[in-house]
Amino acid sequence: MIISRITSGLGNQLFQYAAARHLALKNKTSLYLDLSYYRQQYDTDTLRHFKLGNFSVPYRLLQQSPLEYVSKATKLLPKRSLPPLFLFLKEQHFHFDDSVVQARANCITLDGFWQSEAYFRDSAATIRRELTLSGTPSPEFPDYSRQIQNASTAVSLHVRRGDYVNHPEFSKTFGFIGLDYYRQALNQLHERHPNARLFVFSDDQAWVRQNLTLPDDTVFVQNSGLNADVADLMLMSQCRHHIIANSSFSWWGAWLNPSPDKFVITPRQWYKQQPTWNTKDLLPSGWLAL
Repeated sequence: MIISRITSGLGNQLFQYAAARHLALKNKTSLYLDLSYYRQQYDTDTLRHFKLGNFSVPYRLLQQSPLEYVSKATKLLPKRSLPPLFLFLKEQHFHFDDSVVQARANCITLDGFWQSEAYFRDSAATIRRELTLSGTPSPEFPDYSRQIQNASTAVSLHVRRGDYVNHPEFSKTFGFIGLDYYRQALNQLHERHPNARLFVFSDDQAWVRQNLTLPDDTVFVQNSGLNADVADLMLMSQCRHHIIANSSFSWWGAWLNPSPDKFVITPRQWYKQQPTWNTKDLLPSGWLAL
C-alpha cells in the first residue's frame, strides 16, 4: 500500500496525489491519504483545506483505517523504515529523485511536495482521466465553461498576488513574478495567436484591470463558494493555451489540458528566494519559460 501525506493548497495536493497514485499503479496496490496536516493551523502557512474530494479519484483515508496506527508505529523505527515491510520516503531535495519511483515495500509512505512531472509522467493519461469533477464546484462554473468552449482560442491567464505579496514568508520565498513577465507573455501570445480570447484567473482582479492592458473581450473569471479554487483550476484546464504564474495552482491548470499542441508560457524563475531548491525538473519540456 502507498500512504501519501497531503498538505498545503490544491496545487500541492495534486502533486502529492499524482506521485503517490503513480507509485500505487506501478506497485498494483491501494492508495491511502494522510490528512493529519489539516487538523490544525500553521503560522507560517496560508490557511488551506483538503480539496481532492472534489474529484473522482480513487483513494482511501488513512484516518478511517487501522493503518493509521501502523503509520504512527513506524515513528519508533530508525528513519521510520524497516524494509521490505515499511519504507518512509522523505523528500530530500526539490528536483526529481528516481529512487522514489523505484521504491518497493509492503507499505510506502511519501512525505514531500514532489513537484515534477517525472514522478508521474508514465501514468499521465490515467491521472488526467481520473482527475474529473465529482460535482459542480461553483454556481458560475457551467456558464464560464460554455464561454471557454465557444471561444475560438481560449487562453487562461493566471495572476497570483495575495499571499505572494502579503504573507511574511511567501512574499520572501515566492514573491509576485512582476509585470514585465506578463507583458512579455502577452506579446508572445499575440504573435502566435492574435485572435486569442483571454480568461483571467486571479486573487486580485482589480489589480489586473489596473495594471495590464488587455483586450476588450477579456473575461475576468470570478467563481464563488467554498470550492471556487477548484472551479478556477478546472476552467483553466479547459482553455487551449495558458499563461501561468509561479504557482503550482496554474501549473496544474495547464498540465491537465491534454492537448498535445497547447502553448504554455511560464516564469523561468519560480522562486524569489530559495537558493537551495533546484527547479530543473519543475517545468515540462515544451513549455516556454520567460
